Amino acid sequence: MNDHDPGFPRELADALGSWLARQRWYAGRPRTPVLRRVGGRRLTDPHGAVAVDVHLVQDRSGPVPVVYQIPLTTRSEPLPRAEASRVTVLQDPSGGQRHVYDGPHDAVFVDLLLAAVLVAGPDAPRPSLRSFRVLSGEQSNTSIVCELEGAEPVIVKLFRTLAPGPQPDVDLPAALSGVGSRDVPDSRGQARLDWDSGEGGAVTAYVAAAQTFVPGVRDAWQIFLDAARADRDVTAAAKALGRTTARLHRDLARALGRTAAGTAARDRLCESIRERYAAAVAAAPELAEDHAAVDAILADLVAADLPMLQRIHGDYHLGQVLAIDEERFLVIDFEGEPLRPLAQRVLPDLALRDVAGMLRSFDYAAGTVARELGAPTARDRWRNAATAAFRDGYHEVAGPIPGGRQLLRALELDKALYEIAYEAGSRPTWLPLPLSAAHALLATRPDGIPDHPPADESTTPRSPMEPVATRAQVGDYSAVDAFLEGRHSQPHDLLGHHLGPGGLTITAYRPMAQTVRARLADGTILDLPHVKGGIWSGTTPGIEHSQDYRLLVSYGDGVEHEQDDPYRFAPTLGEVDRFLFNEGRHEQLWTILGSHVRSYPGPLGEVHGVSFAVWAPNATAVHVVGDFNGWDRLSHPMRILQPSGIWELFIPGAAPGMNYQYLVRGPDGIGRLKADPMAQFAEVAPKQASIVWKSHYEWGDEQWMRERRTRDVHHGPMSIYEVHVGSWRQGLDYAQLAEHLVNYVKDLGFTHVEFLPIMEHPYVPSWGYHVTGYYAVSSRWGDPDQFRLLVDYLHRNGIGVILDWVPGHFATDEWALAAFDGTPTYEHGDPRKGWHKEWGSLIFDFGRPEVRNFLVANATYWLEEFHVDGLRVDGVASMLYLDYSRQPGEWIPNAYGGRENLDAVALLQEANATAYKRTPGVVTIAEESTSWGGVSKPTDQGGLGFGFKWNMGWMNDALRYVGMDPIYRQWHHNKLTFALMYAYSENFVLPISHDEVVHGKGSLMRKARGSREEQLATLRAFVAYMWAHPGKQLLFMGCEFGQESEWSDGRSLDWWLLDQPLHYRIHAQVKEMNALYRANPAMWELDHSSDGFRWLNADDAAHNTFSFLRFGAGEGDARPVLACVANFSGQTHEPYRVGLPRGGRWRVALDTAGYYPDAPSSGGMVLEAEAQPWDRQPYAVNVTVPALSTVWLVPED
Repeated sequence: MNDHDPGFPRELADALGSWLARQRWYAGRPRTPVLRRVGGRRLTDPHGAVAVDVHLVQDRSGPVPVVYQIPLTTRSEPLPRAEASRVTVLQDPSGGQRHVYDGPHDAVFVDLLLAAVLVAGPDAPRPSLRSFRVLSGEQSNTSIVCELEGAEPVIVKLFRTLAPGPQPDVDLPAALSGVGSRDVPDSRGQARLDWDSGEGGAVTAYVAAAQTFVPGVRDAWQIFLDAARADRDVTAAAKALGRTTARLHRDLARALGRTAAGTAARDRLCESIRERYAAAVAAAPELAEDHAAVDAILADLVAADLPMLQRIHGDYHLGQVLAIDEERFLVIDFEGEPLRPLAQRVLPDLALRDVAGMLRSFDYAAGTVARELGAPTARDRWRNAATAAFRDGYHEVAGPIPGGRQLLRALELDKALYEIAYEAGSRPTWLPLPLSAAHALLATRPDGIPDHPPADESTTPRSPMEPVATRAQVGDYSAVDAFLEGRHSQPHDLLGHHLGPGGLTITAYRPMAQTVRARLADGTILDLPHVKGGIWSGTTPGIEHSQDYRLLVSYGDGVEHEQDDPYRFAPTLGEVDRFLFNEGRHEQLWTILGSHVRSYPGPLGEVHGVSFAVWAPNATAVHVVGDFNGWDRLSHPMRILQPSGIWELFIPGAAPGMNYQYLVRGPDGIGRLKADPMAQFAEVAPKQASIVWKSHYEWGDEQWMRERRTRDVHHGPMSIYEVHVGSWRQGLDYAQLAEHLVNYVKDLGFTHVEFLPIMEHPYVPSWGYHVTGYYAVSSRWGDPDQFRLLVDYLHRNGIGVILDWVPGHFATDEWALAAFDGTPTYEHGDPRKGWHKEWGSLIFDFGRPEVRNFLVANATYWLEEFHVDGLRVDGVASMLYLDYSRQPGEWIPNAYGGRENLDAVALLQEANATAYKRTPGVVTIAEESTSWGGVSKPTDQGGLGFGFKWNMGWMNDALRYVGMDPIYRQWHHNKLTFALMYAYSENFVLPISHDEVVHGKGSLMRKARGSREEQLATLRAFVAYMWAHPGKQLLFMGCEFGQESEWSDGRSLDWWLLDQPLHYRIHAQVKEMNALYRANPAMWELDHSSDGFRWLNADDAAHNTFSFLRFGAGEGDARPVLACVANFSGQTHEPYRVGLPRGGRWRVALDTAGYYPDAPSSGGMVLEAEAQPWDRQPYAVNVTVPALSTVWLVPED
């Protein structure tokens, strides 16, 4: 970076402070920033069009000043689709405007940043930026993933909060890359800046660093946790990770050296153990009994010779490792242990500290599963095998370490003591895990033999059949009252099993019971005294370990019922899942929220049940009620997993097919029954319950899905048949449609079927556009697996599936999404942004991360879970504009005073980008009726990211033209020619949809004037013109055979019309057109390019006739071509001269007049092109074009 400092522009001060206060990486919230510029640099745009300034500003609003890095770009014109990253607009002295943007969102700054950060060889050119994307959700920096021309992608971390001095997360990866380490992502460079410290000197800090971006890796914690849950052998992976760790230490020593461990290092370690032991005793007083064992460990350390010191990772655990596969790993995040001061984190340390950290991480993976199973020792064998394999792998590379076992024991204890203090303060229910580890380490000699062998249990027999006396010990009766009043938000703190200083406590709610006992996994039976209102609780000091148990409940019927306890299970969704959801970035949200059938092994047998999880951030209590508890509104309260706003509960014994709802108590104290927003199945309306569902479907469309990943649907044939499931043929369910609809569409030759919304909706005449269950297939026509069958059979027959999707608004039914937790949850709270006047529905709060995640994941859900090939997004225009269908004063401008809904724009961009990233080969289509630019432009180019846009302008103009008497059409000729003025501004679909044949608009056939025969002839000519026009075509059901009455959702199509020759011939024509269309690339290959179209005669208004050429890709005579002549007059043109691009024989591939019974037709006639220029073409033919008909010609040679 050069050394020119532009100073702090005075006019920026107020705007910059206001903007900074809104950024998530601003550490001073909710304070108002008090800024002073302390340094910066100006970067030079090589094109001179953009001013680029890097400002270093000090915020003095808090007790400790903080320095922030704020790169800004200034442009004379707005940066396309970058409103969300605009800082302010300044007035230029000359009267113009200067638009100021946050630099990381501007390609000019990103390119200059790469030039400053990336390190290239002396003769290697710097790779140029191809595209970039800014990652969201980071707290203290901004990460930019950059795709480069001719080089591997990089991730550049721009530090927003700056601190002078060394930066371990930069220095250590750079040092490792410098010695050729392959166990970290390659360091690609870094940049520093200095500024005035304010004390007469300058300080320097890292401002950016780059590493190679590695796509497709997985979190090692999740891999090992999944293996622990499945009790799967991981010794090979753990051993490979051990070797990786040893190589990492070896390379760090090579790069940064080693130093002898002096007295100071030994003192630091001993002091750390003492301090952490004192903190652990404060949290768990029973540890005080182990002071002699701690003293012995400290004495051993004082006497031992410590190995050499070196730089280490410092906060090493499975979450700091990325897995390329189960044999290869990459280590990341070298910040060091968060609670250690930076001055300590940069000191050389013992390499075995990292080993100890990883061993504790294996213990946490095993302990997490043990908590889930309610069996403390369930994964001890798994943990022991993993830790042994990790140590073996480490020593394979590092070799033996003198005194290593003794030292490793001390370092593991140091880490476990730290964990005890942390868990006691943050997650008390997790305290037994590190506490058990500390007890084990203090009771074990370095050689692994316990210091105090357990007593021979045969000398202290206890009969498991003799109930153990317990005492009722409820420390807080207000918690009991809160539970009984249905307002307890943490029922697991009261119910379930708890191990504490007084022993083991088990508490259960069984309101109708006469007696309640608990049978433990070791056979012990505990009597539970009654406390109050159906709460039973007992504490016994005789049990020192938590374990699996069952409740034995007597109701006076002479039978003791064995029941499992929902409140003994750990949460079924982890912290990472909750974090991603709150950030709006969980791409498979349906896997963590909603109801899920689960099973867990355990000492007392496998447990089967259902987990429930729902987001209700402002609720004060949530209960799940359903078939499994007789719809009791008190027995199953859920716990809230703060700060996520998610409520969760696992209920043993619940099963697929059971109905359920949530009783959500709002801040007003009122409980409301709600359907599950994430339910995958629901009762048939007007019933409201959700249904537990587990799919058992086995797909048979492997070939289709394999080919889909490589298929370019945007440049291939696409002929879409639009279907409303309930009225195509009434009475058919999804499984029956898999036979009848599939055979019908296959015979007609359509490439795709588009279904009107099949998501659950309560009101049939809404056609599915007022949704209540976004993740549920409508149960009116079958269950989710039957719909999978329908999609599967369509795929097996070569037909793609597109679903209508409605993310813009939702139904107001009080039992569904509306005011879900008693407050606006999914909808925007301000009716000026949250109420849709025109449709009487609620509008999603697009800017809320959880709501955005709900919608983005919903799109992904249909594409992945149901193998759907595309989504047509309804009502996009209503989403894009804040003033849509609103009068002045009824809407709120955006942050820049405009009417664009920037949150909706960001949602659509994210949904499209996620769909194309996760499911290659799919397509998204926008129903967008305005002139918004870039609807089908990729998001990295500033577009909305759709694959196609419905051409509503063409549709409206074309149908108006068709609706005129032929004698007047000559005066409106431009209705059909104007569409070619903008035909290539977007990728278009030509829609003749359900909206055009309903609500008094009449059927497509009845839009035409004249006699019935003339109406049918116009219909035949029109669809042939439509098929030949640039753009993909969509035709609503019934139009393919000339449905006479307009569509009604309450009855079937008029299938009897196919018995009439006039209508059957239209059906036959559509079939023939689809066959010709699919076989001729000229009709679809260049739909996106003006190279694929040439007017022959656009100006023959006097004859109501249009003629044009369509081309495919290629050169010369090898290039596919089709000529189309459409005659919308009432007169036959005989002959009609048509210019052609080449000579030879041309065949009349289609003459729509020939589909009138017994009518003469030119279809199949072969014509010889004459070498006579016509219509700006070198050749011509004469062809008969009957009245109200369309003719297609293709070269025969």
